[in-house]
Amino acid sequence: MVKKLFTLFLLLSINIGYANTGLAQIASEETSARPQPTDQEIKNQCALIGNLTFLAIEKFKKGRELDQAKDELSRVAETAFNKEEFAAFSDQLRERYNAAVLDAFLQDRSDPKTAAQEQIKDCIRRNL
Repeated sequence: MVKKLFTLFLLLSINIGYANTGLAQIASEETSARPQPTDQEIKNQCALIGNLTFLAIEKFKKGRELDQAKDELSRVAETAFNKEEFAAFSDQLRERYNAAVLDAFLQDRSDPKTAAQEQIKDCIRRNL
């Protein structure tokens, strides 16, 4: 009886070990399967963030507050983030967009074109 219980316990331990190894491999594959953007994709993403920043600053110049400007641009931004070329990176783009718009609002930038160009250059420098 003790031998049977020991054997059963040993078999269960081995099976659980294999199951955990399999799960670890699946998790590792999912992590490594995330696409890494190419240099051109990074430049395109930075240009998108710069263009959205430009539009946000235009809204700020018209007297809109941060939340108002983001609400007014939300459909445009979501459409851009969901485009095929950006879809794989949409979460990262949303974070960059929110940070860029907040920065533009806090900096009280008056020239949207210059601010957008600076945003694009900074983004490319940080991500390439």
